[in-house]
Amino acid sequence: MKMPPMPERALPPVLVLLSDGQPTDDFGSGLNLLMEQPWAKKAVRLAIAIGQDADREVLQKFIGHPELRPLEANSPEQLIKKIKWVSTQVVKAASAPASPAAGTGEPSGGVPVPVPVDSGPTSADDVW
Repeated sequence: MKMPPMPERALPPVLVLLSDGQPTDDFGSGLNLLMEQPWAKKAVRLAIAIGQDADREVLQKFIGHPELRPLEANSPEQLIKKIKWVSTQVVKAASAPASPAAGTGEPSGGVPVPVPVDSGPTSADDVW
């Protein structure tokens, strides 16, 4: 996340945190250390909450933008959908050549983030 090796004119990175939202270490210090890096500030930061008891407040702090919320994954199928979505649609949006300038109201440093996929129904056997 430092320059170098990342060139100053590179596309913004996409950082995705998959978690139950229950940190087992000093989450705040780690997040502060990450956010000291220039590219972390420019990154599209998303989170996937695994399970209904995930601490969304912790995940929201990682995202760092009030308009973006953690994605929900309460079954293996939902987790697969969310991982596929962030690895295709969000990366595609982040690498679009005509991103709006920072400060235009777009989340995550001017990168337009597409609307998340619908979670869809889950089977009772697969709910976390």
